[in-house]
Amino acid sequence: MQLSQAQLAEFKAEGALPIRGLVPPDVIARWQDQLRAVCTDGVDLDDPDTWSSGRYAPPGGWPQLDPNLYDVPNLQSIVAQLGAGAFAPSHPAGQPWSPQVPMTRVILPSAPGTEWRAPTDGHLDGYATGWGGGFMAFFAVLLWDVDSPMGGGTAFWPRSHLANHRYFLAHPELFDGSYLFAEPVKSGGHRALLAEDPSVGEVVCMTGRAGDAMLFHGLTTHIGSMNAAGSRQPRVTQFARYSHREMREQAPMVMFPAKDGTPWTPREGDDPAATGFLPVDHPGRGLSRYDVPRNLWKYWGPAVNKDGDAL
Repeated sequence: MQLSQAQLAEFKAEGALPIRGLVPPDVIARWQDQLRAVCTDGVDLDDPDTWSSGRYAPPGGWPQLDPNLYDVPNLQSIVAQLGAGAFAPSHPAGQPWSPQVPMTRVILPSAPGTEWRAPTDGHLDGYATGWGGGFMAFFAVLLWDVDSPMGGGTAFWPRSHLANHRYFLAHPELFDGSYLFAEPVKSGGHRALLAEDPSVGEVVCMTGRAGDAMLFHGLTTHIGSMNAAGSRQPRVTQFARYSHREMREQAPMVMFPAKDGTPWTPREGDDPAATGFLPVDHPGRGLSRYDVPRNLWKYWGPAVNKDGDAL
């Protein structure tokens, strides 16, 4: 599977792209069976009368599904197209590359009588220290149908990636994640970065059939949404996250600076507890993971990074 030129253009313009049938039906059926099998606490994913309310996970946690989402050929093909080999699954900071386990999230319907409300704020994953740095994109993949925008699908703000990019161009020193502790986000949330930008669209909640996916840019504002009261469908999603290999490999040099500001070098027995953000004059700030290029697509592959992409 490859994205068409029209799909690539939509993704770049909107910061999100629906992809129909990313995961084949036979794989979805296997995953559904594996998820049913681990619900040993009286919850039957096919019987709404057994469901609790809101987010759910079985007592032992969700299993590593077989096959791994990261190994699905369609997903691998699209990621290769987007990154031209530069993108790889994200991993906890300070640890070497290794096989990844996608995050599974299940949202069962809210308690009867709960009024459904669209999310009013979200968050970002794509900044220098977010998800290990060098974060580029993620996929939300539906494992069961979600046919209503009130069904708990991932919520996002169209074109928010462009507004957030403009913010970080104006405040590159905050791209390390310290923007979370600075105004206007500190008191106004992420929505404060979007409030003054008329190009940002109203929040959209993902819908689709099992096997469908949504591709998001790392700077797209998003959040989980409520599953509508009275709904008879579970919202079951897996997430695949991708970082830039080169930036991710810089993590041990800059993610955990020593208290005097010098880069932290991991040694056997070291405690990987973070000690704060790098000073703005620290040499580690010159690494690509801290770069906020005017061309938002600078570190993407040629299929995405075209001439004229700079603001």
